[in-house]
Amino acid sequence: MLKGILTIISIFFFQLVFFTQSATLTGTVRNDKGYYVSDANVSIANTKKGTTTDEKGRFSLEVPAGEQLKVVVSSAEYDTHTEFVTLEEGSTEDLIVILMTRMLRPFDATAKDPGTSGMNYYKPVGAQNIPTPIPNIESQLRFSQVGVTQNNELSAGYNVRGGNFDENLIYLNGIEIYRPFLARSGQQEGMSFINPYMVDNILFSAGGFDARYGDKLSSVLDVSYKDPREFAATTVASFLGANVFVQDKPSVRLNYLLGARYQTNAYLFGALDTKGDYKPAFLDLQGMVNYHINENTRLTLFGTYADNKYRIVPENRETNWGSINEALRFTVYYEGQEVTQFRTAMGAASIENRPNDHLKLYFTTSMFRTVESENFDILGEYRLDELERDIGSDDFGEVAYTRGVGGFLEHARNDLDAFVANGYHRGVLDWGEDHKNRLQWGVKYQHEITNDKISEWYMLDSARFNAPHPSDSVGYVDPSAQPYQELHLSYSLKSSNSVSSNRVTGFIQNRKGWEIKTKRQFADSLIDGDSTIVWVDTTFETSQYVNATIGVRAHYWDFNDQTVISPRASINYRPALFFNHNNEMYRRNVTFRFATGFYYQPPFYREIRNLNGEINPEIRAQQSIHFVFGTDYTFFMWDRRFKFTGEAYYKHLSDIIPYEIDNVRIRYYGENNAKGYATGLDFKLNGQFVKGIESYASLSFLRTQEDILDDFYYNYYNSDDELIVPGYTVNNTPVDSERIEPGYIPRPTDQFLNFSLFFQDKMPEEWNTAKIKWSTFKVNLNLMFGSRLPYGPPGDARYNDTIRGTFFRRVDIGFSKDIIGSMTDRTKFSEKSILNHIDKMWVSLEVFNLLDIENTTNYNWITDVSGRRYSIPNTLTTRRINLKLVIQF
Repeated sequence: MLKGILTIISIFFFQLVFFTQSATLTGTVRNDKGYYVSDANVSIANTKKGTTTDEKGRFSLEVPAGEQLKVVVSSAEYDTHTEFVTLEEGSTEDLIVILMTRMLRPFDATAKDPGTSGMNYYKPVGAQNIPTPIPNIESQLRFSQVGVTQNNELSAGYNVRGGNFDENLIYLNGIEIYRPFLARSGQQEGMSFINPYMVDNILFSAGGFDARYGDKLSSVLDVSYKDPREFAATTVASFLGANVFVQDKPSVRLNYLLGARYQTNAYLFGALDTKGDYKPAFLDLQGMVNYHINENTRLTLFGTYADNKYRIVPENRETNWGSINEALRFTVYYEGQEVTQFRTAMGAASIENRPNDHLKLYFTTSMFRTVESENFDILGEYRLDELERDIGSDDFGEVAYTRGVGGFLEHARNDLDAFVANGYHRGVLDWGEDHKNRLQWGVKYQHEITNDKISEWYMLDSARFNAPHPSDSVGYVDPSAQPYQELHLSYSLKSSNSVSSNRVTGFIQNRKGWEIKTKRQFADSLIDGDSTIVWVDTTFETSQYVNATIGVRAHYWDFNDQTVISPRASINYRPALFFNHNNEMYRRNVTFRFATGFYYQPPFYREIRNLNGEINPEIRAQQSIHFVFGTDYTFFMWDRRFKFTGEAYYKHLSDIIPYEIDNVRIRYYGENNAKGYATGLDFKLNGQFVKGIESYASLSFLRTQEDILDDFYYNYYNSDDELIVPGYTVNNTPVDSERIEPGYIPRPTDQFLNFSLFFQDKMPEEWNTAKIKWSTFKVNLNLMFGSRLPYGPPGDARYNDTIRGTFFRRVDIGFSKDIIGSMTDRTKFSEKSILNHIDKMWVSLEVFNLLDIENTTNYNWITDVSGRRYSIPNTLTTRRINLKLVIQF
């Protein structure tokens, strides 16, 4: 018996050794850069068969034939590659394996935590795809976010829910950034600090943001640059300048970003009212390097330098405005020039450490320097004419008569040098079951130095009254017998200030999430397979989700020895709501949220300097209490995903510092002598109105007012009981007066209605033919509408700034055609041609201000011989056509 068993076992092993079917598996392993990978492990899953690659990435392995094999290729620096093969007996299979470089740890810039306070995550539209005169991220906020307004295509400035641009926090990779201090017009401002071609994603909140963000009254924009995982490059050239962007990851530890921008807007400025020799030159260089010291630690270095130079020799200007009842023309001839230069530099270093999967520690230091100068002497000789209004007249639209002539002289020698240095630590700890709790903390020290010298004045001679000497002094030889000679300036400011101060800030906040189990009953009539209506009534278990964040931050500034404490809290709730669609039950993707808190804004340099250039050492932080209720609803329409966002808000403002806005320059009164409020509704809808491409629409309603606590004025009446208005009333002798306390007046940003639309379209693929790929034709439309903003005559009487300007209306459109893309037949390119390395190339024809509407940015004021004042609108650019070439590698 035993002998028989041994015989059978011997035969079995004999067959296993001599008759097993086999094949040979060979291959080459490369990485995603095309280099050979040596010493990579190649194994067959669930077997003991395996080998390693040689110095040329080659391997050879004998494997079983006739069965499916799972081939696993792995190496320490790359993602594991898996492939399934089946080989025939005696055959040889040659594999080509590409291993993708992996991160040591998932340091992913896109993995931001939006929290619970309505921080909106946004993947920006490529700047090269948006028809706008000056590409920047800020111009995308007006349509992609709620509550954002922008009324100047030449500026990167934006307002949020009734606040000015200084009330917005802007972070780049966690570092707060600033814009030039002296800029008084969009023409001077140059390019935005943020390079839009380097941006990966942004987080934005229009109010009610968490305590981890800093101390400003209105909003926060948190921008992250790309974290490269492969080589890519983009170059853009147009009539307005050129941009180059390069990224790469030369090794598993190292990656980098480089960006260069040059813009010359002389062609664009030629569409302004003021004609002349424009010579702007705006240059910006930026670079970022990430180096993984080890698996848990990453070092990031960032640097930028910008030189924005603006020069103009104005020649003349002609502005027509008014109405059918009073058509006017303002003509000016200039002498002189303006030269403005803003040079900024910034450097930062950051270390991110992850001791374990629950804890992240960040240590950052940065330095910012801006050196700014503004110099001009401009003489203007002007004439104010009334135009012929009779349509039947041969001279319709021509000068009927002259209302006045005059001149003005503008002078400035302004210099500013500011330096900001800081050190910052932030920590993030995920704890609790499934990491539903997130604790964050941070502390920051900042030192600021500002040296500012201002010498500017403006003289207006509305009726040629100013003379070099009194007429009755001609020929006098005795100086004591001559009357005192003086020129009266309409405006003058001369000051020299130096301010050095320190700030210490800190915060702590915790977010907690709850999953609430609940039961829902679903009852509805359904249609079964034979079209019979069936009543279904069922109960099932589901979950509701609640997340709450509570935090507090503190800010101490030694300039005024003030400490402010800002508690903030928010909650969002995702209910269990379901609906029936095509006999299937779906959960509604809807979220409700509420946020509130105290938001202080300790002054920066501009807020502490009043209209006379004097520094107020008693200045205090402005305060705003936010109440924000919002909802997000994601739904499907036309089998495509859409998202609706709506928010209602109220902001109570106290200790406000009143200000005026002249073009883009904000001039503060330097005192906390106002209170106010802002309230409104914001709506946004985005989705694929055209399949495969995203479009956005936003609508906002706003009302913001302030009450300056110590302002008043007098109305004077003549003997005819008429209100005396210089230039209009004949009897200007007062016999009675009335004290008026204005109360609440519109804030400078009180714009009741705003609508923005960014719409993308392309030709359908069904139209493609063998010769013409119609789907490579695309169009992008950018539309903006804003209601009238308040303004008033020059001076520090804010209660006069209640006149309403004109509507803001603008349409920009771009038409593009792919030259090289996914549908290109690359076989027609030679092997050595550079065209083989181009991923995509297209050309765009852009029409700025398609409807050629003259939008007003601010007003000049003149007075005629009768004392009547006129506001002359300064308009933005008219229609311009731009040609742009984009190449992506």
